[in-house]
Amino acid sequence: MKTLLVGAGAIGGSMAVLAQKAGYDISILCHSAATKELIEKEGFHLHGVKGELTANFPCYDSVDALQGQTFDVIMIATKYQAMIPVAKSILPLLSKDGLVVGLQNGILTNNLAEVVGRNHAVGVMIGFGATRNAANDVTMTSDGILVIGMPGGAHPKQLDALCEMFQTVLPTTISNDITREQYSKLIINSCINAVAAITGQVLGKCIEDPRAKRLFLAIAREGMYVARAMGIRVPKYGKLLYYDLLMLMNNKPYNAICQMVVSITVKAKYMDVKPSTLQSLEKGEKTEIDIFNGYFVEKGRQFGVATPVNSLLVEMVHEIEDGKRAITPDNLAAFEALI
Repeated sequence: MKTLLVGAGAIGGSMAVLAQKAGYDISILCHSAATKELIEKEGFHLHGVKGELTANFPCYDSVDALQGQTFDVIMIATKYQAMIPVAKSILPLLSKDGLVVGLQNGILTNNLAEVVGRNHAVGVMIGFGATRNAANDVTMTSDGILVIGMPGGAHPKQLDALCEMFQTVLPTTISNDITREQYSKLIINSCINAVAAITGQVLGKCIEDPRAKRLFLAIAREGMYVARAMGIRVPKYGKLLYYDLLMLMNNKPYNAICQMVVSITVKAKYMDVKPSTLQSLEKGEKTEIDIFNGYFVEKGRQFGVATPVNSLLVEMVHEIEDGKRAITPDNLAAFEALI
């Protein structure tokens, strides 16, 4: 399968290196000529749970440079704000039966399908962690799984071929309801990104604060109320996060157990991780908070579900983006009256 990766960041770069090492034909469309030259000169380095690997790729710095080529798979691993413009630009490069894979966090498969067509769009639940160290250097911080699926549960033979390629990266399954799988990841993503963003701490340190533990659970609980209103049955995430049990949080002994489970999960998988939202804030960039906690707020408003905790988090992160609020653990105090 001839594959093009657009956006060689933490997730896309990890997947490209592992698939290329398994024998797949991967090219990279870089965001700049400087990145293209760096990857071509030094290769792309992957560290972490999959070992120390370096891969070399054909690289391009514009869609025009790819004219005349077509690809069976185009993976878009940009931030969500760039996904639609990129999808429009790469359509001439897609083969007749090709697939466009959205590797963004959040629930955006239908948005992608509106541009490339429902028979070409693939959504992914990304169940591993990675951090970008430099333009050609990524650390895969945690192992996990991948789940892929298409709108309406479509399952053409090309999806099986994509699954085989993704199996070289991590164990991969095909879902006939990718939205529910992505919602499961959205909950944990919203917890870890928002709490780290407002406190400025890596997750292992952050979760030592009892206020942060309570905030984690409050974020997830509102997300589950929204899911219930939308008619989404959210599967567990990982081995321990059974989200349905969050609905029992008013029971104090059980609430303590939930907080313990959160602590174990975070320290086991995300101990030293600095989530992408905090990384963006530290670089002075716009974050993806609107497709994390903002999704719960938007859907809560649409389905009549109150989301005061997630609403305040979105507001706080935007204030930090605009330079109107500092990043500090003291921000946790604002939530005590809500949770």
